[in-house]
Amino acid sequence: MLKTLVAESIVNRFVASYVAHYDRDGILGGPARDRELAETIGREILLALIVEVHEALPAFFGKKLMSKLNSEELEIMEAFSGELLDGLGRAQNWNPEDREQFQGDLARYTEFSALQKKSAGARKRGKLPEEEAPFVARVALLLDPSMLEQARRAARKFHGELGLLARKLLRKTLG
Repeated sequence: MLKTLVAESIVNRFVASYVAHYDRDGILGGPARDRELAETIGREILLALIVEVHEALPAFFGKKLMSKLNSEELEIMEAFSGELLDGLGRAQNWNPEDREQFQGDLARYTEFSALQKKSAGARKRGKLPEEEAPFVARVALLLDPSMLEQARRAARKFHGELGLLARKLLRKTLG
């Protein structure tokens, strides 16, 4: 994941695309601001990718739903997820506080995703409004707080693209 983020300049391409599409050169604030923006959005991307990977894992056992996995499959999946987080922590040189903070944010992303799946039927019937994913809200606020709605649209589209990327990376990793 990290290699792909860096090699394909995913964050920089997203920000550059947003700036060009909406003519928002003003959000770029020089090297220090650009680096901070890239690091922070990169962290949000990692959170979103991990949630997407976790949700895609049952397919590698021939199952559509997590609830259909047996205990051995769940154990393997949890081991894979644990290794993924450990490897990410080592690559990012996280200290215990960084790890705890990332895992707390990951828990929020995961809880939101689970709630969205649970309430999908009610939303389709018009009984619940669509809620904004944490990724969309956070990235939009980081990207362009003065033009929040257009930043949300861009982040929402980007979030969808990340789902495809996560599945592609998982297929590449697990074959």
